[in-house]
Amino acid sequence: MKILQILKTFILSIIGILLMGGLPVLVSGLANNEWRFAQYWATIGKIIDAILHPSGLTYKVIGGQKERDLFPYLWDPIQYSLTVLFSSFFLAMLMAVLLTIFTMMFTEKIRNSIKFGFYLLETLPDLLIILLLQLVLLYYYKHTGMIIVGIAATYEEKVYLLPILVLAILPAIQLYRLTILTFEKEEKKDYVLLAKSIGFGRFFILIVHILRNAVISVFFQSKKTVWFMLSNLFVVELLFNIPGITRFLMSTLQPKLFTLALLSIFIPLFLFYNLGEYILSRKANRGEEL
Repeated sequence: MKILQILKTFILSIIGILLMGGLPVLVSGLANNEWRFAQYWATIGKIIDAILHPSGLTYKVIGGQKERDLFPYLWDPIQYSLTVLFSSFFLAMLMAVLLTIFTMMFTEKIRNSIKFGFYLLETLPDLLIILLLQLVLLYYYKHTGMIIVGIAATYEEKVYLLPILVLAILPAIQLYRLTILTFEKEEKKDYVLLAKSIGFGRFFILIVHILRNAVISVFFQSKKTVWFMLSNLFVVELLFNIPGITRFLMSTLQPKLFTLALLSIFIPLFLFYNLGEYILSRKANRGEEL
């Protein structure tokens, strides 16, 4: 039943993306007070045909003159963007967990002060963080002549470290807020109180007992954070000159190419979360049995 539910959700999501891909055509006649349903359904048909026969697709960026083959060109932007996105997510998760364990080692009064400080950082805009990091690196290079990490991608060289770090900072604070609440909730449960009564130390209880259950809960609730990261991915790609999939989305107005680019983001994320939830649910059930 679970597999059928996942399959149903996947199919409905694909249908929704296909229908959304033709919306610009549908509303293009609103200036003349008309809905272009005939053109809309014709566009949907072209999108489906493009998905079924992707090898013959070509693309032309806005303002460009020459059409080029879409594949295998599109694989590189997809791989680049997904590498940055998933690496940033795992880095954000790691930072959130480490910060949470660090915070939980203190008394409640000090803990509240630490949480307040990190919550203030969450109000900083991503654009400000990106520009500040780039300025710091440029300042360091100007005074030392050393390049620590690349600050912009070129045709010959890709940059990963700084974009991944920048994209992970605010999501890490979001996940930290979620993780600390989960840890504090788990801390009040009977199994933790039992572990304390036996004589286990705070750090041991955090790592061995609370961490496993908390991480599973946080992963299930992290989808909003991933959507937040996706909304910032375009800014990161633009400012670091990354030829990623979100920049490709903004460079073409063709509905079929736009839809294919959306699917290239949605499908990996859908598989990632459903596979992750399946694995973590099995581990959680196994832990309950033990």
